[in-house]
Amino acid sequence: MLQIAICDDETLLLNEIKKTTEDCLSKQQVFSILSTYTDGKALLYDIQDGKSFDLLLLDIEMPDISGMELARRIHALLPDALMVFVTAHYKYAVDAYELHIFRYIPKNQLKERLPHALKDAVSLLEIQNTDSYIISNQNRLERIPFKEILYIEKDGKNALFHITATAKRIEAENQTEYQTDQTRRIRKTLTEVFSELHSEEFYFIERGFIVNLRHVSGISHTDCILTDMTHLPISQSRLSEFKKKLNRYWKDKV
Repeated sequence: MLQIAICDDETLLLNEIKKTTEDCLSKQQVFSILSTYTDGKALLYDIQDGKSFDLLLLDIEMPDISGMELARRIHALLPDALMVFVTAHYKYAVDAYELHIFRYIPKNQLKERLPHALKDAVSLLEIQNTDSYIISNQNRLERIPFKEILYIEKDGKNALFHITATAKRIEAENQTEYQTDQTRRIRKTLTEVFSELHSEEFYFIERGFIVNLRHVSGISHTDCILTDMTHLPISQSRLSEFKKKLNRYWKDKV
């Protein structure tokens, strides 16, 4: 089930994008939930409050917050979400490219280009969701997508997975709340887990920690800084190689 957000302050165009998106996904037999916004700040507030999206279709020129600024702030909160700019203003194309926006679609070519963009986005999201680690023990059988793993640490005889905040919405009569569970534990050594990951996205920064490169925002002295501002120690013997590895990953993936 894909979570998709559409944000445009022009109601007529918003409805046209929504209808085109629904028709395209229906033809692809893709199940999705579409959320529409005429206010960029409202979209940002929902994301800050725990709502997650796989794909976002954004206007660039809006009165409350520009699409460019909105995209920057969304990327900080949802680094794996795909973003598509739908706009009448060609002058932003270069900036959109620099932001690593998935697609740039002129509004006057919406019906011609949006279906292709949606097809490519769905294909990429399916690939991302296929890469995962299976946790299996007496009490749990769960698939954790690689993109949700922040880091894994040694916890006695166990490996403790720290994952991105996965919010479960609970609705009562007059209230809504979110609960999060951000750790998973498995009785295996880090070496065993690392060998089972089979992915270039993960790196042993120290005997007690494996990090997911996609969630690394930088290195400070001998600390690895993650996108959630977690600081993890890097072994001196692995620091130089880790810097090279991270640099290659950013050049190839980001």
